[in-house]
Amino acid sequence: MTIKIAHMADTHLGYKQYGLNERENDFYKTFEKIIDDIISKDVDYVLHAGDLFEHPKPPIKALLVAQKGFEKLLENNIPIFVIAGNHDSIQRKNTSIPQELYKNENFHIINHKNYNFTLDEDIFLVGLEYFNRSYEGVEPFLKNTLDEAKKHRIKLLMLHGSVSKYFDFEPEFELKTIPEGYDYYAMGHLHGRINDKFKGGILSYPGSTEIRTKSEIPNYQKNGKGYNLVTIGDDNKIDVEFINIPLERKFIIKSIEYPKLDETLNKLSEKLESIDSSKKPVVYLTIKNGNFERSEVAQQIYDKLEEKVLTLRIKYEPTQVIENLPETIDKENITPKNIIKEKIEDQFNEDVASLAVELYKNLSEKNIPEAQNVADKYYNKFYNNIGEEHDNK
Repeated sequence: MTIKIAHMADTHLGYKQYGLNERENDFYKTFEKIIDDIISKDVDYVLHAGDLFEHPKPPIKALLVAQKGFEKLLENNIPIFVIAGNHDSIQRKNTSIPQELYKNENFHIINHKNYNFTLDEDIFLVGLEYFNRSYEGVEPFLKNTLDEAKKHRIKLLMLHGSVSKYFDFEPEFELKTIPEGYDYYAMGHLHGRINDKFKGGILSYPGSTEIRTKSEIPNYQKNGKGYNLVTIGDDNKIDVEFINIPLERKFIIKSIEYPKLDETLNKLSEKLESIDSSKKPVVYLTIKNGNFERSEVAQQIYDKLEEKVLTLRIKYEPTQVIENLPETIDKENITPKNIIKEKIEDQFNEDVASLAVELYKNLSEKNIPEAQNVADKYYNKFYNNIGEEHDNK
């Protein structure tokens, strides 16, 4: 009998990109479309490889959207297996993750205490919640699980974290950490799609289901967003198909030569006219190669495009260095605080950007108590009542 498994990850429900309600709702709508698509394909099981939510204390709407989606799967007799990602929880003792709300006989949370399940047709699933790369117990734990896994026809391993082969900067997993012997490595954490031969099996990241940062857009334009459809045949052959789910809105990245600014903006404005006004795009512009005042350029851009986009993210690369620009430039736009906020908000979110700015301000003034106070407020807002350190650390 052929078995079909939907493997998804990094849905980040509750994420409000750039502080916009529309972007938060985009993440919900994409999740709902994925659930419906999974059901339409008569899938037997669903794996979620971490970061279901953006925060361990998600907003009510995020909890309700996830509940509704999982209920639809269970109504169609599709069991669900999930692990916690780094956004879902902090590694502490006596801590519940949001997914605990949905736990029942067909919604299974996999962790280091409850780490294996046998599915139909002798398919063995092992999983482990996210652990910081500094934790040394992961490698021996995973190697020990292989003894039981070897007894089964098909062996699946679900993990959340980056692997050194695909991510060079402080990856959670070195190559030696993950044992060989599994047929399919169901991964989460990296937001780009990856499908590769790995230690005799297949390692795959289905990618995030929505665009969380600008850096994800090139991979999205090449590979799409959605989930993996994993098909296991009678001959034990595993086939992995990327299932693309259209996003709610377009993401446009454009580099504009300053001497052609007016001409390019007119063409872009005409292009935007054809887009449904209820699905206005997110637009990233880089203005370069010219001597210009940022405030004047920004005003020209907003006059042309503001009504046709959800948000404009503008980067300036003038020919002259900042020190040589005319005195009339709006110097408020080029303070260290604004630069930090722009860079971090683009890669993470508004809350993290605000935290970074406040920490920069206080630490640069050597105001350590206030910096600690800022950090404590952020911690209490998102991670309060987490508990004590993880008992395995």
